[in-house]
Amino acid sequence: MNPLRTFVLACMVAAAAAQDPAAGKGAEKGPSKEVAEQLAVLKEAQADKKFAQDARGVEAIDKLLIKAQAGVDPKDQTAIVKALESTLMTGKLRPSDQAQLYVGAAAALGRSGVEGAKALKEAYASKRFPEKTEWVTLRTHFLRNLGFTKDESQIKFLINEAVRSPEPALMAAAGEALGNFKESKEPLRKEIVTELIRKYGELSEKASNLGTNVEAQNAQERLSAIKDKWNTSLGSLTKQNFTTFRDWQQWHNKNKNLPW
Repeated sequence: MNPLRTFVLACMVAAAAAQDPAAGKGAEKGPSKEVAEQLAVLKEAQADKKFAQDARGVEAIDKLLIKAQAGVDPKDQTAIVKALESTLMTGKLRPSDQAQLYVGAAAALGRSGVEGAKALKEAYASKRFPEKTEWVTLRTHFLRNLGFTKDESQIKFLINEAVRSPEPALMAAAGEALGNFKESKEPLRKEIVTELIRKYGELSEKASNLGTNVEAQNAQERLSAIKDKWNTSLGSLTKQNFTTFRDWQQWHNKNKNLPW
């Protein structure tokens, strides 16, 4: 099974909810039998030390996500988030190249608001998924989905990862996640934009140095990784459309003290 299946489904469900004002408002009253059944399937998959039921676990996450988006009893919602968090943080650790269950859980937590944000941040910071090359891809999923929660208390954390992470892919993912805060109040959006443009300029200057020094090469690598994603986020936050640091800098210098 494609490990991105749940992520794609989450996007589709979120889009449908956005188009239907009634979506998510008719929460069921009382525990749902279907939720209980899917939680049991997920728990069984998580506990399987041979990982043979991970595909069933991802399917259970899909169904739980659909139920949650349609509206469930608050107790069921809490149980779903706890189960997703448990999927990430307990049980036998899956190899980094067999992480479909973790990708699915992360995508669902990204649609679980503040509680989902807490779980994703905990997983990202955990030694269970260490700062090693083989875990970079999964950790990018944690960051991207943290942005989907739209939990504004995570903005400073995401900014820090975007401008200070030693991994270009994580810098790119954190910057991408920050683009989800386009509906936040102006001061928050301006803080994000200022920090991203500052780092964008630092990397652009270093990358433009002639020669083959290591610092220039590292800057070029980082710039290549972040450029498209950061341009997209900056565009979402400012409603502008530029593709180079110089253009962003010129616009920002003229408009940083004006209403956006």
